[in-house]
Amino acid sequence: MTDPWIFMGVDRSHFSAKLRPALRCKKIHHVEYPPDQQLIAERTGVGFVPVLFSPEDEVFQDTTDIIDVLESRFPEPPLIPDGTDGTLCRLFELYADEFFPTVSMRTRWAYEENEQELRKAFAAFTGDAEQGNRVADLMSSYLPMLGVTAETIPAIDAHTDDMLAALNAHFAEHRFLLGERLSLADCALMGPLYAHLYLDRVTRKKLYDEAIAVCQWIERCNRPVPEQMGTFFGDEYPATLTGVLELIGRDMVPLLTALEAAFTSWAHEHAVSGEEASRGIGTYESTLRAIPFSAGVRPYVVWKIQRLRDNYNRSNPAEQSRSRTLMAGIDPLLDAPAGSTTLTKDGFKLVFG
Repeated sequence: MTDPWIFMGVDRSHFSAKLRPALRCKKIHHVEYPPDQQLIAERTGVGFVPVLFSPEDEVFQDTTDIIDVLESRFPEPPLIPDGTDGTLCRLFELYADEFFPTVSMRTRWAYEENEQELRKAFAAFTGDAEQGNRVADLMSSYLPMLGVTAETIPAIDAHTDDMLAALNAHFAEHRFLLGERLSLADCALMGPLYAHLYLDRVTRKKLYDEAIAVCQWIERCNRPVPEQMGTFFGDEYPATLTGVLELIGRDMVPLLTALEAAFTSWAHEHAVSGEEASRGIGTYESTLRAIPFSAGVRPYVVWKIQRLRDNYNRSNPAEQSRSRTLMAGIDPLLDAPAGSTTLTKDGFKLVFG
């Protein structure tokens, strides 16, 4: 037997929960270890988890890149289908990774009962109560950057309730987001729904009481059996999926459009080709369900928007038309703003193109 891949992750980590179903569905020989922060920092220059080490001692960080690598090296079963389904995968990855943390960080840190439990969970995992509290303090400090305030919480909660109801209706009829087969879309949404909502005390009860079909989907994704899976939707999409997409278009798109516009304006004056982009460059203003919403401008989000756009642009005209019809509310993200600045990856760094 060949040496295993080494997966360093954390149970309550959004992005560890995103990667785990992909490794399991592809039946990649791997072992999961707790993160070695010193090793991760030495090899990647950052302290983010998860990371994945190949049997040849290559190191991969950032689940968006990692899943692309796995898809290339282990193409069966595929997680990223062609055409419109592939564009949908990138859309759900954008939504789960870059919008839904506003929901999952609100639910994790704005309920006292959840925060008390999380501090104990981090202490248990790290083996040190003080270190666990430092991790908790760092995580909770991100709330303003994500737009979570006392004023925006009612709008965030309204989106949460509506999205859980829409997902529950969909999973009551379909095993996965894009049909009867697990995809990148499912892996991405597992990040916040499993690692945060399903594992945190308050929202776990909410899921059990209000969205049991979502709980069943979470269990399917965590223990995938590819031999028992069917096919992707292909050209025919059910009304239950349309309902989910309408919510994404209604609530996510105005925020990310405003974020990209703010980034484009800033980059026109400050971006230098080849230089590394900072993690944050000020704030943007928008509204969420008619409530004023302000959050940090993160260049990484723009890179993820560009990946959605690139997938769409690679599609043939018929698929592009189908995508625009299905994702009517997503249109503003499919067209690059005038004067947009390209972002690209250079190793573990995000740089201006």
